[in-house]
Formats: sequence, structure tokens, C-alpha cells
Amino acid sequence: MRTTAEKLSLYLDRFSEAARRCEGEPDWLRRRRKSALARFLELGVPTPRDEEYKYTNLSRLAGGDLLFGRARGEAAAGLPRYVAGQGASIAFAGSGRGSEVRGSLPDGVSVRGIAAALRSEPSLLEGRLASAAPVADHALCALNTAFFEDGAVIEVAPGVVAADPIHVTFGAGPVGRHPRVLILAGRNSSVRVVETYLGTGTYWRNAVTEIFAGENARVEHVRAQIESPQAFHTGMLQAMQKRDSCVNTFSLSFGAAVARNDIRTRLNGTGCECALDGLYAVSGRQHVDHHTAIDHAMPHCHSHQLYKGVLDEHARGVFNGKIFVRRDAQKTDAVQSNKNLLLSDSAEVNTKPQLEIDANDVRCTHGATVGQLDSTAAFYLRSRGIGAAQARNILTYAFAADALERIGIAPVREYFEARLLERFAPAEG
Repeated sequence: MRTTAEKLSLYLDRFSEAARRCEGEPDWLRRRRKSALARFLELGVPTPRDEEYKYTNLSRLAGGDLLFGRARGEAAAGLPRYVAGQGASIAFAGSGRGSEVRGSLPDGVSVRGIAAALRSEPSLLEGRLASAAPVADHALCALNTAFFEDGAVIEVAPGVVAADPIHVTFGAGPVGRHPRVLILAGRNSSVRVVETYLGTGTYWRNAVTEIFAGENARVEHVRAQIESPQAFHTGMLQAMQKRDSCVNTFSLSFGAAVARNDIRTRLNGTGCECALDGLYAVSGRQHVDHHTAIDHAMPHCHSHQLYKGVLDEHARGVFNGKIFVRRDAQKTDAVQSNKNLLLSDSAEVNTKPQLEIDANDVRCTHGATVGQLDSTAAFYLRSRGIGAAQARNILTYAFAADALERIGIAPVREYFEARLLERFAPAEG
């Protein structure tokens, strides 16, 4: 066991405290929590010695001070303007407990806190909650499963189309939290969900999202990470797809001192489609790491990945994308691309797209690029009377635009377009 006796005692004490706060939970969840804690204590907080964390150092998290620190009052940041727009929303403050749902929901759509759903309808969650996200091989997912107290359950009945987005927002003060989101999309349903993570101060957020897409269901999911510049953010998303379903998820990483995002989906039925796209825009000494995995388990499925990164000053980026094509997954069509723009000589990216193919009738491509602004294009803009700073901004936006255009929820797309332009706009002169 990699956990020292002192840390073991700390985790066990905190687990007992959390169990008392969650008293009344069903037996099946308590068993899953205990099993997850045991697995985390075996694995420990990942270090650069682990191949999957070769370029990302999470050693600051191992001591437990950011995980078990006590909040000195709520310190939630103001909500982005897109949250107050169309659709319904539920917010979780630093206490970890959710607020009432605001806005209207169509018939057949429910949004509840996990704690409330466990009290009112535990059978709904038994086969779903903490069943898809990997615990055996993912220490931080195991940690979340052991310690989460609340989160959001979004359920869409079969045949129901929820046109307006549903917003789930997590704010944080100086304390570690383990948010959880569960999305259940019934057969022939459609739903759009936006998760937003933000806060102030120094803290650790360790989030897990599970998506279950029924036959012919459509799920559009956006995950916006705009944490405090002093924060640590670790996140896992696991999607499970049935026949003819479509899951599109977009990851936006603009905040945190250190961020690690794992995004996975398994195509469990023929005719499935998925798109795992993202944009990370970091500067200073920020570090952002994306690990993605698409598991083509059945034939006639399609997947697409486009991740773009914009890095300035001393920022660091990591991308590792994997596509698995199983033996029976014939007629697979998979495309993967990672493109990075370095705005300074000190920025750095480590990128590694991967294909593992066991079938023989497939079409799969992957690639990665790392480069700087086109000096010829910049010169052209300067020759037309555009200042150096504005030219740099125009070219940076042009690089990221095709990724941002994949966000189908207009207020979210427009908000981050503006954030991108503000983020990398140097002063003239």
C-alpha cells in the first residue's frame, strides 16, 4: 500500500465523517464507497512515476491539506452570464449541497440533487450511479466515489426532447470537493447539459460525470473549467452509449493552476456516434492535461476528436488521445486531431495521439501539430494598418475558431470567444 499510516488514518477518519453526513444511504452505495476507498488507498494519488501522469505532477495533493481543509466561509465566484440565460439551472456552492432548480423544465425531464434522488428514488440510481466511471484503474475517480456528498442527477424520459440547455454549476471556497453529475438519457431522447466549474482561492476540485445514452438518444455536453488560478482541478467523464446514440462533449479549460481531465466513452451498440472535442487556453505557469479514450466495441460506429490548445508565457499542455477498435468493431470510422499554438518560446506541449486497432475493415486517422503564429499572415495584417497586438489576437482567434464553432449552445460559445480574445490580447506598443 502506497499510503503511509498517518495518511491512512486521515482518510479513514474523514471517510467516517462523510459516512455520518450521508447517513441513510442505501446499502449498495455504501458498499461501492468502501470498495472505492480501499482501491484508492492501494493506488494513492498519481505521481509522474505513473505512465499516465508522466508529464503532470499532482504531488501537492497527496498530503490531504487541499482535500480535507476546512472552509472559512463561502467564497463563490459570480456566475458566467450564459448560466442566467435560457434553460434551467442548479448550483452547488462551497458547502457541496445543491440549491433549488431555477427555470422551467419540459415534461419528462427532471433535475435533482443526488442526495435528494437517493432519498426519494434510490432504485433509479442503483444500476447507474458510480457504476460506469472507472474505479479499478483510476485513483482519483475512486476517491470521488468514496467521498462525494452531492451532485446533480439529470433524467430525460424516453422520447422527450429538451431543447433548452440544463446548467449545472459548481462554485468553491478554499476546501476540497468531489462533485458528481449523472446524466440519464432515455431511448429516442435529446438533452443539452452545461457543467461549469469556478471558484476563488486555493482548493482542489475532483469531479466525476457519468453519461448513459439510451438507444437513439442524443446528448450534447459542455464542460467549462474556469477555476481559480490557484486551484487544482481533476476531472473524469465516462459515457456509455447504446445503439444509434450520439454523444458530443466539449471540454473548455481556461482556469486552474493545474488541471487534469480524463474523458472516455464506450460505444456499446452498432451505429453509435461521438465527438470528443475541446479547447484549452492557458498562460503564466498554468498546466493543463487532457487524456481521452474512445472505445469502439461494436461495428458501424463513428467518432471524431478535435482538441486545440493555445499556450502563452510558461504554460504547459499535455494531450494523450487513445482510440481502441475491438476485433468485432468492423466498419469503424475514427478521426483524431490535436493542434497546438504556442504564443511564446517558453510554452511547451507534449502530445501523443494513439490508435489500437484489432479489426481489419476500418478507416482511422490521427495526427498532432505544434507551431507558432504564421509570420507571413501577421505581416499581411500589419501591412493593412492593423497593430501587432491586434494582429496577434486575430490570428489566435482564427486558430481556435473552428473548435469553438463545435459548441452548439450559442451563449456558451460567445462567452468563451470573448474570453479567448481578452486572454491573449497584449497591450500595443
